[in-house]
Amino acid sequence: MVVAKINVQRSVEVSLFQGRSLVSCGNVTIPANHDIPQVGSVVEVRYLYAYRDSLALYQPVYLGPRDDVDPDECLVSQLKFKAE
Repeated sequence: MVVAKINVQRSVEVSLFQGRSLVSCGNVTIPANHDIPQVGSVVEVRYLYAYRDSLALYQPVYLGPRDDVDPDECLVSQLKFKAE
């Protein structure tokens, strides 16, 4: 996931690419033992599932930065959606 915005309360907004545009997938809290990542950096987030209509993540957990993945590899098609 790509960091789109840094929020006030130790959290960041994460996004994925859908075509050429970034689409928001909600916010994730950054634990106290991690540095807050910079906008545009790639981070790893664990979650139970995503909602199909809003692409929002359910119970996201920040795991850390990723330096082995380019931002353009972070795609909406990689999300795991809630079963219907």
